[in-house]
Amino acid sequence: MPSEPAREISQPEQPSLVADGRPRSRWLALTLTLGWGVVLPGAAIASPPGDRSGAATELGDLPSPEDLPDVLPEVTPESSPPKRSAPKQPPVNDQPEPESSEDEDEDEGEGEGEGEGEPESIASEPEPEPAQQPQAAAPKIKKLKKPKWIKHTILPGERIDDIATRYDVRRGSLIRWNKLDENNPKLFAGRDLAVYTKHIPPPQQKLIYTVKPGDTWNKIASAHHVDANLLRSRWNSKVPRKFKAGQELVIWVDPLNSPDLLREPDEPRTKASGGTSARSASTASAASTASVSAAKLPLVKIKTGSVSVGKPNRGKIVNPLALPENKVLYTIRKPDECYGSSHTLHNLQLAIANFRRATGFNGDLVIGAISKRGGGRLKPHSSHQSGRDVDVRLPVKSASGSSDNIDDVDWDATWSLIQALVSTGEVQYIFLSTSRQKRLYKAAKRAGASKDMLERTIQYPSGSGTNHGIVRNASGHTAHFHVRFNCAANETRCESY
Repeated sequence: MPSEPAREISQPEQPSLVADGRPRSRWLALTLTLGWGVVLPGAAIASPPGDRSGAATELGDLPSPEDLPDVLPEVTPESSPPKRSAPKQPPVNDQPEPESSEDEDEDEGEGEGEGEGEPESIASEPEPEPAQQPQAAAPKIKKLKKPKWIKHTILPGERIDDIATRYDVRRGSLIRWNKLDENNPKLFAGRDLAVYTKHIPPPQQKLIYTVKPGDTWNKIASAHHVDANLLRSRWNSKVPRKFKAGQELVIWVDPLNSPDLLREPDEPRTKASGGTSARSASTASAASTASVSAAKLPLVKIKTGSVSVGKPNRGKIVNPLALPENKVLYTIRKPDECYGSSHTLHNLQLAIANFRRATGFNGDLVIGAISKRGGGRLKPHSSHQSGRDVDVRLPVKSASGSSDNIDDVDWDATWSLIQALVSTGEVQYIFLSTSRQKRLYKAAKRAGASKDMLERTIQYPSGSGTNHGIVRNASGHTAHFHVRFNCAANETRCESY
């Protein structure tokens, strides 16, 4: 609510003096004006709104993090929405069912302004130059003459004190700027915070490390200049304490501490026996195009603001977006059925780009149903209603092959594509019939997947009714698999079953 205007205060021509010689009317004006919550004209404020000056602007006047420009290409961390209980065997609801007699709520304007930034394209860091040649400039902190508003995207396990220290601001200021509960400022990965600072470090970057024989938590942490407790407890809490070779770990690297770790790997992700993998959207480089040695991923910009509301089988999309044409990566089967949330479309496109770069697969990838414009019932499906479900045709070995023929399917490529999707950290389930999972399982073993990775990713050889794996059985899913993405961190009205 805007503050009421200050009352006009008539100043006497010859102001009376108080005991110390200062004008009485000046102090009267100051007292009355501050009492109404308004800053006097010309008052100097050294701190941002709501900070140390005491002359605070209403919180409603503070900028929304979504409206702030990115200082560097936006970091999109492997975020996880608030955990929700899941059934033992999640329903796919991808088969025809009777029409519901209840009407959906269609609040067209609801959720407007909710969204998260997506990068237009992803660039890689330059390779280190030989010692005798000039070295690329090392990452450094920007020191501004005047503070400005910037956006910070919360990393997994990051705390309010960590963020305040990183930007050299007060903890209480961060809380006020972002309307957090002072006693319990709940943070979750992927949320954007507004920060008013002169001190701007380069964003931390997400790397995927494949464990090698002889590795330990402390050894890996030391090699990447990170804290072992952060590595194990915050970034990889679901990884067994006693991991095995082949296990993949998420590492958030600070460019200020480890600039040499930010280069592109020599080997593609699916073949790497150890070391750092090809990076995701969170590792977008701040370097200029001229200094980038590796080609950018062929991504088409995904606009922000499209959000998923409700459940996959009873939901809608607010501010719907269509999956953009990108013939380098995929073919869209029915454009009028390819509307989704910003979060879903970005992660889908990013995973396919990483898959193609890692494997060199140049066959066609066909995207089937996602959702209709605005969401809601999409016949014959009963899911695909909230912009989070995506059907992908199984890739084939040759242009003359058919996804309906199990022997024509390129199962090695299918495994690599599913791996790329899972590696986004944003896939809840992938549905594929058990008969096809058997071929997928064999392809994963050929690729060197560890026992732990197989158990975490594929339901087979466990029974179809078990609560096991990301890839799960669903009848009828023989020529395509069905990906269900998580709710984004900012999609507060998005639900799972």
